[in-house]
Amino acid sequence: MPFQTFETIVGHNSNIAGLRAAIKADKPGHSHLFYGPKGVGKATFALAFAQILLCKENSKNTIKSCGVCTSCQKMVAGQHPDFINIAMREDKTRISVDQIRDLSAFLSLTPMESQWKIALIDDAAQMNAQAANALLKTLEEPPEQSILIINTYRPGVLLPTIKSRCIKTRFSGLSQDELIEIVTNEVDSSNENIKQAVALCGGDVANGIQLCESGVGEERGLFLQEMAAIGGVDLSVVCTMSEYWSKPERFANSMLLLKAWFQEQIRGSVSNNKGAESIREWLSLAKWADEVMGEAMVVNLNKRLVLESLFIRVARLCGAKF
Repeated sequence: MPFQTFETIVGHNSNIAGLRAAIKADKPGHSHLFYGPKGVGKATFALAFAQILLCKENSKNTIKSCGVCTSCQKMVAGQHPDFINIAMREDKTRISVDQIRDLSAFLSLTPMESQWKIALIDDAAQMNAQAANALLKTLEEPPEQSILIINTYRPGVLLPTIKSRCIKTRFSGLSQDELIEIVTNEVDSSNENIKQAVALCGGDVANGIQLCESGVGEERGLFLQEMAAIGGVDLSVVCTMSEYWSKPERFANSMLLLKAWFQEQIRGSVSNNKGAESIREWLSLAKWADEVMGEAMVVNLNKRLVLESLFIRVARLCGAKF
């Protein structure tokens, strides 16, 4: 996604107003915790916040980044000497203590081009225990010219002592209209494909864009048609379905389509008062499907056989006799 500013960000208006007021009052705060659902734009928001603080043309009258000064251009290019972004490295499973020590050393330095040294941790819940303890030391005695932004969709994982030392900004989920607007701005696709992708993305903007680019909206109609009839088909149709949806270009989308479909079946069992046993059966099958398909994505399982086994279990639950 292209670099965003407070003027181009969709949604989160109250959060934007709050931080603009803090900047105008010369009280931007040394430590922030941005938390809320995954994929709603917390990191994007943090980058826009940092760009305002670092912009050479920002004034108390406007409280916005100009987008054209050398500072703004360096932020867009990811090369500003007074900003650092810490995230889990691709070959690791945690944010390490060495990364946090590097962050602390960075914040302790005198700003080179701006009033502030700014650091973003994205997603802070991925820190290991040593990293979390190292971060706590920085939070206890933040350098005067430093601003630290911690971003996570799992605030409960963070140490209470970390959370207590931060200004907390809660991010709500985006509305369907806001998600559609964002995805429409990012991809060249039909309105129907965008709507279907947004319906499946779980409120995650990046996921919605990826789904839209994969054409999931165009696949959804066929999937729903097949699943509606699955209780009355024979085994050969199930095998054909498994072959089609296990193709490399479709398997990831089939996971999302199945997850949404299971949620509908569970909701239907509840709303139609089908009984606790029916609800338990759908919940159990949905959990098993999520586990086995997730495993098939990361290890070398036969995806066609995985889907065949799953579709057979679904068909039997829907009344098939094979």
